[in-house]
Amino acid sequence: MKNFTALLLASILCLQSCAQNDKEMNEKATQILSNLYKEVRHYDQRINYQADIFIGGCNLELLINDFPVQTYFDSGNGAISTSIPINTAILRPGTQTWKIRIYPIHDVTQINGVITKLPRASIEENARVEIKIEGIRYKENGDIEKHFGKVLEFKAPLIKDEKTGKNKLADAGKTYIEYSGTFEANVPYNLSGWQNSEDLRSIEPEMLKLEVVKEYEKISQWLKDRNLINIAQAKLKSKKEEAQALFYNNSTNNEYITDFIDTWGHENTKVQSLENYSLQFYGNGKIVTLISNTYKKSPLWATFKDDKNEDNYVIYSLYLHSPKGKKELEIIR
Repeated sequence: MKNFTALLLASILCLQSCAQNDKEMNEKATQILSNLYKEVRHYDQRINYQADIFIGGCNLELLINDFPVQTYFDSGNGAISTSIPINTAILRPGTQTWKIRIYPIHDVTQINGVITKLPRASIEENARVEIKIEGIRYKENGDIEKHFGKVLEFKAPLIKDEKTGKNKLADAGKTYIEYSGTFEANVPYNLSGWQNSEDLRSIEPEMLKLEVVKEYEKISQWLKDRNLINIAQAKLKSKKEEAQALFYNNSTNNEYITDFIDTWGHENTKVQSLENYSLQFYGNGKIVTLISNTYKKSPLWATFKDDKNEDNYVIYSLYLHSPKGKKELEIIR
């Protein structure tokens, strides 16, 4: 009985200690990230560029200035419509580049007992892609204050099928399609970002891969330890730029902190091992990341129990660069 009582007391003390550690971790991470909005400049000139995307019957990757702002790799022939902010890929005012990469849809299959996704042989005739980019100013409560008008409106070209008389994708039948162009953005800021970063393509691929994996494994261990302080410090430079690009105010800063703790600080998180991945370059070779060969997303992910005690998961994307004159990799987005 004494042994049971001692064990119970030890368990209670352990739980209390863990709860206290989590609370302190949350508070310190909050302190690190709580003043992002105070460094935001030109708030009265703010303009948020929003991309409205419609796709059907294909997979897609949208890049702004060679940085991925939206990816979709899934199965099915249905249509999907979404709207996303793209300012974090816009580093300075002036001419910006856009690129749409189109791939065949994927079918879910099982190979040697492992569920995987395999792309179809080609992009099909019923595939559709549309994108619009518009400048918007938001009020502090999130309502739209002003429309600055569309700076881009693109539809993948269609042709009429001579047999059926129906429209079909002009470039159907290919395994890959790419459309690109430019648009003008009048943002009032200038971010360092990766403008002056090292070109990582000059590094021997296997050596670079080892360094990238080392960074991922470091973050993975911090996730396992729920070390929000180290994660917040590692992301601080990137988040300062994102706060400026998205014109954080006190309210949006607090929302970000809540999201940060919820995303990176799940309790009882089970971080999965890194496997089956490849290097992927962005930012004209100045940014590198890891992409799962199976799911075309980050291979860093974890499972957890949500509020309803149901199984859920979260994927952690990391975009790394090496500032000019440095060899070490850092998180830039």
